[in-house]
Amino acid sequence: MASIRRTLSPIPRAGIALNGEAYNVSSPLSRSSCSASSYSSSGALPSSPFGPVDKRLKQKVQNSWRRAVFQFSIFFMFGMFIGCTPFASFSLSTNITSNKPQSFTFDTNRTLLLESQHAQSHLILDQLSKEQTGLKDLHGDADTDPIMDNNRLVMENMFVEVKSPLIIVTATQTGPFQAFYLNRLASTLKLVPPPLLWVVVEMNAQSHDAADILRKTGVMYRHVVCNKNLTGLNGRRVHQRNAALSHIEVHRLDGIVYFADEENVYSIDLFEDMRKIRRFGTWVVGKVSERRNGAVLEGPVCNGTEVIGWHLDRSKRWAHARRFQMEMSGFAFNSTILWDPKRWHRPTLEPIRQLDTVKERFQVTAFVEQLVEDESQMEGLPPSCLRVMVWEVHRETTFGALYAQNLSATNNLLNINSLRLHL
Repeated sequence: MASIRRTLSPIPRAGIALNGEAYNVSSPLSRSSCSASSYSSSGALPSSPFGPVDKRLKQKVQNSWRRAVFQFSIFFMFGMFIGCTPFASFSLSTNITSNKPQSFTFDTNRTLLLESQHAQSHLILDQLSKEQTGLKDLHGDADTDPIMDNNRLVMENMFVEVKSPLIIVTATQTGPFQAFYLNRLASTLKLVPPPLLWVVVEMNAQSHDAADILRKTGVMYRHVVCNKNLTGLNGRRVHQRNAALSHIEVHRLDGIVYFADEENVYSIDLFEDMRKIRRFGTWVVGKVSERRNGAVLEGPVCNGTEVIGWHLDRSKRWAHARRFQMEMSGFAFNSTILWDPKRWHRPTLEPIRQLDTVKERFQVTAFVEQLVEDESQMEGLPPSCLRVMVWEVHRETTFGALYAQNLSATNNLLNINSLRLHL
């Protein structure tokens, strides 16, 4: 029986001579086979075919890792960009709006904010009232829920209207009637809702009586001293008011400035109407004439809140020479005009003060001309300017009226006692 011998593998084994030479062949699974990539210089056969395949796998794995890292970095940067977009747009819009000239004033922005708050408060209160109505329908005619009432009171207190602060400037003088005037004016200011700051100015030093009165009034105040050497009383109030204006300018007090002389008589409605002033407000002042049983009106003639003319005191020949026919107690203005000229587009940066070099009859109009250019920048208060909310009286007239009232009261008391005696 013939035997068939299989042909051996062409790959020689280690230690077997091929053409008279010894040749070592590595195993296909050995590490050296993976690194061999070229034929031997002696003409030996190439190494295992698995070597180049493993290298391609390595390169493929490395390429896949690189691709994954590259994609991850791209998505990471894209997510960071999306996350930062709202803040970037907010800051950008803020910068753009800050660079543009503002067409709305501070008070207009505050008014818009208050209107939005009121609208939001009404929506919330309406929702609460609907919920309370639903509870009534469920429980019949039972009493209202105390929790709902409490929530409604809390919501009403949250949206209280923010009022403009008032800065009331009073020039006072030491004397026997200083306590009377300050206490009377303090009683009026105490009835005005806050915020209110009372700036009381004295000459040279703070008197003990005035300081004691201010501490007991319950009104927030500042006691200012005017250090000005004066030979007489002429121009005393001019320098005192200038000291108050300098105090407001240095400390940048924000509010409505009003010069309230201590001997005048004021209505509470006047101080409430002042809070509506945006730049400069004016109103009619009643003046007790030096003549017996006489009174004079000075101030604006208004069409709504627009100033279209002035009440003129024809008894004064020099009244026609004044640009604005008003008294110091007949106007108030925004304090930011003193320390923020760019906001109001003032042509000059000089401080606004009363001028002691001007005659007394023209001091008011000279001061107002520094605050406004014409009547278009004024606001008449109240609408149509038909009410007299402040009476300006002289000290002599005040004391004469008080004396007459006391005398008439004494006479009436004597007449009543005499009648009782006759009866």
